[in-house]
Amino acid sequence: MAADNNRFFTLRTEKENKHYRVFKTVKTNPLFFAASGIIIALVIVAIFGNYLVPHDPIRTDLSFRLRGPSLAFPLGNDALGRCLLSRILVGTRTSLGLGVAVVGLSCFFGVLIGLVSGYFGGIVDEFFMRTVDIFFSFPVIVPAMAVAGFIGPGVFSLLFALSITSWMRYARVVRGITLSVRERDYIKAAELASASKMSIIIRHILPPSIPSIIVLTTLGLAKAILAVSALGFLGFGVQPPDTEWGLLLMNGKDYIFSAPHLSWYPGIAITITVLAFNVAGNGFRDIWEPEC
Repeated sequence: MAADNNRFFTLRTEKENKHYRVFKTVKTNPLFFAASGIIIALVIVAIFGNYLVPHDPIRTDLSFRLRGPSLAFPLGNDALGRCLLSRILVGTRTSLGLGVAVVGLSCFFGVLIGLVSGYFGGIVDEFFMRTVDIFFSFPVIVPAMAVAGFIGPGVFSLLFALSITSWMRYARVVRGITLSVRERDYIKAAELASASKMSIIIRHILPPSIPSIIVLTTLGLAKAILAVSALGFLGFGVQPPDTEWGLLLMNGKDYIFSAPHLSWYPGIAITITVLAFNVAGNGFRDIWEPEC
């Protein structure tokens, strides 16, 4: 009974400490609060963007070609007379959605490899870690460009290219936590009780990794959105008539002097989004610092 009471008070204390760290982070780091608000706004725009656009994003009207910002078109018009604001709003869903998809796939495979590598060790661990080292020896964008160029431009090739070149950090972090956790007494007890390896990994080894995974995914979203935009700018991503922030940048590069608004506003959207996810990731890291 005493042990149960001690465990209860320990869990309660940890929960209270977590709430205190959340309050402290929000109070002492207003940028974290602002970044969270921006992310929520981006999610709303991504979901309801089609209902927020002031004009049809794919309707062309050459009489408005390359016009600057006005009351009717707050961010101006592109080379085909389309509303730039409408195209940025619609592109939010694509850019954010692709970023989330890339992080989701990368996180799934990276966490899986990290758990297996750290728990089984030996030749399995050696194989996966040397593979991680090989992938880390190249900038992410270089192999992603090679894969996307080999498969051909499009959403599938972009997702595939970025996913297979972005899983390594998750694998390395989770593997390190797994190596530490697997030596604890309750893991040994579970093994002596003939619990299955799958059960041990899911119930006892994965939960301590979750805070670090959340921090990595938040920071990874910023990198993924930036990579999606970079490949889109190079022509490997979303293809017209669909739109995406990197594609908007590519379309505006030929008019950088005559119509600079075509590059400025998509660039600002990318910058604000990346900064928001980076600040939010740093905030989550502060919250879970004692556990990470």
